[in-house]
This record gives sequence, C-alpha cells and structure tokens, in this order.
Amino acid sequence: MEILQKIAAVWQKVSLIQRALLVAVLAASAIIGALLVQWARRPDMRMLYQDLTPGEAAKITDKVTEKGIVYLLRDGGTTIYVPQEHVYQLRLDLAKEGLPAGEQNGYKLFDDEKIGISPFVQNVNLSRALQDELAKSIQMIDGVAHARVHIVNPEQRLFAAEQGQTSASVVLRLKPGYRLSGTNIAAITHMVSGSVKGLKSQDVTVIDSQGNLLSGQDDSKLATGAGTVHDYKERVEQGLVKKAEDMLTIVLGPGRATVRVSAVVDMNSVSTVTESYDPSAKVATKEEITNNSEIGGAAGQQAGAGSTKKDETIVTEYQVGKTIKQHVVVPGEIRSLSVAVLVDLHASDAEEGAPGGQPALIMEIAEVEQIVRTALGLKDTDSLKVANTRFRSPSESPMEDEPVAWSHYLALARQLSLGIMAVCALLVFRIFGRARSKAVAAAVEAQQLAEGGSVSAGLLPPGSPAGEPIMLRRQITHALRNNPEQVREMFLNWIEEKE
Repeated sequence: MEILQKIAAVWQKVSLIQRALLVAVLAASAIIGALLVQWARRPDMRMLYQDLTPGEAAKITDKVTEKGIVYLLRDGGTTIYVPQEHVYQLRLDLAKEGLPAGEQNGYKLFDDEKIGISPFVQNVNLSRALQDELAKSIQMIDGVAHARVHIVNPEQRLFAAEQGQTSASVVLRLKPGYRLSGTNIAAITHMVSGSVKGLKSQDVTVIDSQGNLLSGQDDSKLATGAGTVHDYKERVEQGLVKKAEDMLTIVLGPGRATVRVSAVVDMNSVSTVTESYDPSAKVATKEEITNNSEIGGAAGQQAGAGSTKKDETIVTEYQVGKTIKQHVVVPGEIRSLSVAVLVDLHASDAEEGAPGGQPALIMEIAEVEQIVRTALGLKDTDSLKVANTRFRSPSESPMEDEPVAWSHYLALARQLSLGIMAVCALLVFRIFGRARSKAVAAAVEAQQLAEGGSVSAGLLPPGSPAGEPIMLRRQITHALRNNPEQVREMFLNWIEEKE
C-alpha cells in the first residue's frame, strides 16, 4: 500500500503532458515486449526445398503435416521452409519416400505396365518416357531450371515419298541471370536429334519460357555456334575469360578471381589485289624463226649452175615482269579489348598481417595486371582494370539456407527493440524521478515553513493553514512578489535567532 501511495503522490506531481508521455512510453514498451516474446517463441525457419512444382509441393507439405511439423511457403508455393532442427531429418525421410520425384517419370512408366495394353498405348508411353528422359538430361545443363520436350512421330506410310519427317520442340525455363550461348543451343539440338530415330537437327525447335526463339534453321550455324556476330563475339570473349581465369587460378587458387572481357571484333571481309611491273626484268616469251632459200640462174643454163639466195627471219616477243599479290582479311579480327578483373588477394589466415596492421596480400595488384596483360596479349591501347576485394564464400549446396541478410536484419531488429525498451525505461525513471524529487522538496519546504510559522505569521495572510504545503508555497510566492523587503528582514531575523 505504501508503494501505491508513493506512486499516486508522484502521479499527482507530474503535468498532463508528462502523464500522456508516460502512458505512451508504457504502451510502446508493452508492444515491443510482446513482439520480442513472439520472436523468441518463433522457430528459426530454414529452406527445405526450392523450385518445386505444385504437385511436388503438395505431396511434401502433406508429409510434413503428418509429422506434426510447422512449415512456411514462399515464392508462390514453390519454396518450403521448416524449423532448422528438422531440415536434414526431413530431407532424409522424404528422400526415402522418393520425394521430390519431379514431373518427369521417364522409363518408370513401364514399371507398373499392365498386361494386355494395346500397341498404341505402348507407343504413346514410349514417346512420353523418351521425352521425360530428354528433359532430365537437358535440366542438367548449367542455367536450365526446367525443360519440356515434345516429339512428333509421323504415322508409318507404305511409300517412302509419303512418309513425314519427325520433329521435336524444346521449351526451357532458365534460371535468373542466365543466358544460353549459341553453342549451348547447338548442343541441346544435336542431343535431341541424336536420341530420336529419324530426327534431324534442323527439325528441332528450341524456345524459352518467354516465347523467344533460341534455335535457328541453319544446321551449320548451329553446329559452330556462330550463327550471328554476337555469338562469335561471345565465344571470343569466353575464350579470353577462360584463359585469364585459368592463369590466375594457378597462382591464387580456385574461386579467387573473376574476369570479364569486352571485345570489339571487326566482322568485315576485305580482299586486295596488287599488280606491279618491272621494265628491267624482260622475259622472252615467244621466238619465231623463218628460213627461206631460192636457187636460180640465167635462161638456157643448166640447173645448179646459177646462184642460191637464203633469207632468215627471227621474231622474238618479250614480256615485262609482273607481280600479282592478293591480300585477304578474314572477318573476326579483334580490334580492341576491355578487361575487368576482380581478385581476392587477402591471405586466408587471419593471423597473418603486414607491418602497420594492414592485412597481408598474396601478391601485388601490379603483378596481377602483368599476368593478365601477358596472358591475353593486350596492347597499350587496350583497357585493363584490376580491383582487390574480399569474395563471399560460395554456397556449398543448391538448397541454400535462409539468406544471411534476412537473419542479420532480424537480429538487428531485435537489438533495436531492446534499445528502444531501454530508452523507454529510462524516460519512465526520469519522469518519476523528477516528480519524486519535487514531492520531496515540497515536503521539506512545508516542514521548514511549519517550524518557522511564528516568525512569518506577520507576512502571511491570517488564517492560512500551516499543514498544506501547496497553500504555503503560494502564500510565500505572493509575499516575495509584493513585500520583498519584509521577506528579506524576516530571513535576517531567522539568521540572527539561529546564531
């Protein structure tokens, strides 16, 4: 009861604004405390599976519910979260039951085949199984999240001229941030055509989930992956990136370097023919010699008694020396390169350090620049930028746990809540402390006035109750304002009496 009386006395001493502030602080503290209790009781949810189909998600949630474990659905029902302590055991239990199995059953369709089914149903099941197996193989390619394959087998005809061509279509759903190159599309096309009897690569169509056509119609372009200038440029850049990263991996270790290359490629084809003549270099190309002889004499003379006439004509043709040079510039020449390199040069051991408290580096940035410049054969006009930064550790499992950022923000929110509660408690104690100090000061003042009531009786109005501190305080304030000289004399008399 005494504590309640003290609280009531303090409550009477505070002003209306302080009372409202006090109520608001107490309400905020209660709300924050309730939230903290709820957060403390809430289990730490971790990812069980992601990128599930609706059918798989339904089966898995049914099994989790049967075990009496709470779960949380995210990403439109394709990702399932469960408490952290149940993640690994649930994965083992669900794997024992064949979950997640995926939509592609493949040749499992024939495990439960009934006796006496028609040949038509067998052919349909065989086509379905082949489509599912091809889809599973395509999904193993890096960057492909989901794949569907459709194969059209024409009916058998009596005459070969009437027989239709087998065709196939592939639908790909890529992972965010991934893009398949022309070489990847060519690989998918040839894999599908090589797995289906009578299917040619030009009869395979590949599209993505956005409706974009990924495959072309020219099989030679698909085979080389250079159907467009962009594909060729991309292949050149990927080759240079691999060359630089392989070199840095030898020195720094795996996962410590990332290289990006942007190349300017000249795709123009130029053919130049040059002819030059040398007058001093004459060559006889043709020589013609003509001989003519005549035997004759005077009339009436015997044959052979006359003179003989011979003529020889030599005709020689010369040709001036000529040189023909043909210079052909094939497309694909690299004009310039821009290279960006991110490396993690920090030593792995935290104990190692350079003098002055600086972290130790495996090697200097200038050495990295020299290695990359030499490996790629960069010219002085090419651009090269190397930056040193710490790399995050890569995920060890495709089923990554809850993002670290979310956990960090949750812990930060809890700490802020505790800080807010501490500030609220500080405000409450400060308000109550001030009010309590005022109450104590008023009580002391009332006691002093009661002890000196006979001296101050002449200054206070008659009939003023000495037991009420508030009334005495008002009367003293009024006397100080109206009769300051008398109050001064009264205090002097008090001092003289005490002496």
